[in-house]
Amino acid sequence: MKSNKLRNITLIVIAVLMALSLTFLAPSGAILPEAAARYQDEVTTDMDSEDAWDYSLFNPIGYLASTGLIDVILPTNDVAYLPLDLTEPGRVPIEENFTETGYQDDTIIVEITEERLYDSTFHIAYVKIATPSQMRTAIAGKFGSGRTLKSTVFSQSMNAVVLINGDYYTRTDSGNGYIVRQGEIHRWKPSSMTDLLLVDENSDFHIIIHGDTKSVEEDAVDAFLTEHELINAFYFGPALVVDGELMEIPEEYLGDPHDVNPRAAIGQLAPLTYALVTVDGRTDESKGVTVEELAAYMHEIGCEQAYALDGGNSSALVFHHQLLSIKDVHERDVSDVIYFATAIDN
Repeated sequence: MKSNKLRNITLIVIAVLMALSLTFLAPSGAILPEAAARYQDEVTTDMDSEDAWDYSLFNPIGYLASTGLIDVILPTNDVAYLPLDLTEPGRVPIEENFTETGYQDDTIIVEITEERLYDSTFHIAYVKIATPSQMRTAIAGKFGSGRTLKSTVFSQSMNAVVLINGDYYTRTDSGNGYIVRQGEIHRWKPSSMTDLLLVDENSDFHIIIHGDTKSVEEDAVDAFLTEHELINAFYFGPALVVDGELMEIPEEYLGDPHDVNPRAAIGQLAPLTYALVTVDGRTDESKGVTVEELAAYMHEIGCEQAYALDGGNSSALVFHHQLLSIKDVHERDVSDVIYFATAIDN
């Protein structure tokens, strides 16, 4: 049985790679419709077979992202980087390239999926970008102004292809933690209470676990800065997955992590490849999850690094300017978001 499963996986990977190799015949690097159709056909072959691999969590882009094979899809030559400026939006995506479940152009691929686990609805966006500059952050107004906006408004104003809420930095403005957005420093103080997510010049994730004293975090950040440029830093958490290892969730951490609630998390699967996840909660259809359950999911889909963002009614996944997360309340205004943009010259 195992050998048959391995054979099927191998055949799928070979077929996908052959189909994707056709993309480089196109001068622009765009994926040819014929190749995309064959790609979809190949990965669904023999699904009814008795010996077929378990496809319960399988989706083409998500699976390839988690194995790193999605790197063959996007060309990176001659793609212009977006400005680092915090107020600069992404470029305008091609409207005709949006579908109900994804977006694709020469510089970004997004696939939207949905799962039912723990009596709750998970909304997932798998994202692959061509340059680090396409992972971006935005804040409402100036730092410390207290201004907030709806996530869908953020999405429209920043030309986001897909977007997730951030750490709501104004709500955690207690004097501790590191808050950096697009290279601009808002707060620069160590904490002994909260894990950090640092994003470097390559848009790679680095998670720092808090210690018993502030010096633990301070020393770790100093060590990071000797090797990397800090582009974004988030003060929320906790850490869910670090270097591929599932983290144990503290008994006490920013409220009660062991209650079921709406949740949000971001993870990195491979270079320039990410998963954005929100879980609906506090509704009749979806009760929500604990942070431990959220961590288990991020680990299961293949995240090398994963970090919890602000949850509750702040959790929001937005695609094509539409809120995917379901709430029993009006969409909450938030102070900041993380979004992914195209780098095409449109």
